[in-house]
Amino acid sequence: MKKIIVPLFLFASIMLLEAQETMPADFSLKSLQNYPYITSPITIQELAFKNETQYAYNVTYKSMGLTVSARLSVPAIQRENIKGIVLMLRGHQNPRGYSTGKGTENPAKGYLQRGWATISPDFFGYGSSSPIPYPRELHQFYCTVNAVELFKSLEAPDFIYANGIKQADRVTLPGSFKRIGLWGHSNGGQVALHFLEIINKPVPTVLWAPVSLPFPDSWAHYGRNKEWAERFKKEQPAGDFSLIVHLDKIAPGTPVLLEQGDKDYAVPKAWSDALARAINEENLRREKSGIGKIDLRYEIYANANHNLNPYWGTVLPKDAAFWER
Repeated sequence: MKKIIVPLFLFASIMLLEAQETMPADFSLKSLQNYPYITSPITIQELAFKNETQYAYNVTYKSMGLTVSARLSVPAIQRENIKGIVLMLRGHQNPRGYSTGKGTENPAKGYLQRGWATISPDFFGYGSSSPIPYPRELHQFYCTVNAVELFKSLEAPDFIYANGIKQADRVTLPGSFKRIGLWGHSNGGQVALHFLEIINKPVPTVLWAPVSLPFPDSWAHYGRNKEWAERFKKEQPAGDFSLIVHLDKIAPGTPVLLEQGDKDYAVPKAWSDALARAINEENLRREKSGIGKIDLRYEIYANANHNLNPYWGTVLPKDAAFWER
C-alpha cells in the first residue's frame, strides 16, 4: 500500500486556514472585546518532571481553532490546600532552544512553594503549539486570545490525562480553583494589560516590567521594523490597538500590582511611570463618574534589572500575598 505524504507547507496552510475561520475580523481591542471566545479541555500530554515541590506537566488546549501547548505545574500538596492557579504570561523568548515553560519556570517555583498551581502557555510558534498565523506582526494579539481562552477554560476546568501517563504520575486536580491570578512579564505584561481590557472581570494581576508602549510602536521598537509600523498607522487607526487608550475597559476594582526595576534596560522605568500616571488619570475620571477605580499599587526596586533581580526573596512572597488578599 502506498503511503500518502502531505507536504509540510500544505499541512501548515491547512492549519492557518482553520485559524482564519475562527479569527476576529480585525485585532483591534474593540473587536477582541466582542470576539466569541471558546473553552476547551486541557489535555495533560506528559509528565515533564516531578519532585518534592511539584508535578510539572506539558499540556495542550485549543485557541482560535489551533493547538497551544503549555506548562502546568501543581504543588505537591493535598488538593484542598491548593490556594488557586496563576496564569503566567512570559516575555519574549528566542524560538531556538525554547522548551515548554521557559521564561516562567523560576518565578513559578516561588509561587508553587506557597501553595499556588501555575500554568504558562507557550503561544503560537513555540513548544508544540501550532505555527504563528499570518500576519506574524500581530502575534501579541494572538497571544491575548490564547490567554483569554485559557482563562475561560480554567474557570471550570476539564483536565484530561493522556493514556500514556502512569497512574503514579497523576494528581487529582481541582474541579474548580478558589482563585485565578494573572502574572505578566515584559511583553507578557502587555498581553496581560490587553487581557484585562477584554475580560471585563477584576482578575488580580501582577505585572513585572510590562511593555506598555502602544502598538504598533512596541512592534517597531522590538521588531526594529519602523516601516511596517508606519504602514500600519496609515491603514489602521492606531488608537484602536493601544492599551493606553482602552484603560477604561478594565473592570472596576481590578487589583494591579505593577513592579519595576530602576536599572531595567529592556523595559525602561519611564514606561511604567507613564503607565501608572495613565491609570491614575483614569481613576480620577472614574471618581468623577462614580465608577469603581483600578486598584493600582506601583512598586519600584532600586538597582533591580528586567527580571527584578536581586529582589526575588521579597518579590515572590509579595506577589503570592497579593493574589491571596
